[in-house]
Amino acid sequence: MYRFAEKEVAKLGLPRRLVRREMLGVTKKVWEQPGYPAASRDAVYKLTVRQGPREYVIDAAANEPILVALERAGIKAPSRCRSGECGWCRSRLVSGEYFMPEENDGRRWADKQYGYIHPCAAFPLSDAVLEVPGEYW
Repeated sequence: MYRFAEKEVAKLGLPRRLVRREMLGVTKKVWEQPGYPAASRDAVYKLTVRQGPREYVIDAAANEPILVALERAGIKAPSRCRSGECGWCRSRLVSGEYFMPEENDGRRWADKQYGYIHPCAAFPLSDAVLEVPGEYW
């Protein structure tokens, strides 16, 4: 229904940021989204996570959100909506590539300009370095 409704709202000329949606979670089959590189479908990358004075190196699968990899590794990262809408998990991507489905990209303009992503809705496409807020001790 949202895909239909978004097309109708676009006809009205309303910016997406003015339209609220239910948070239903992130895209499940990310490899079916336009723009997702087919070669990355089953890849696993190294993610260096900086959280305060701590640094971790973990595996992150290209088919699942970065937040899932963080949680699997026992890293306490902030999260709420798990769909890219609220921004609670906002983290700075220091280096690396990622894919974020357009339907889940709820970042503000400034976040996009200064390298921030929402790990709950971002999928790794290379080895990366990420600064994550949260518990430091």
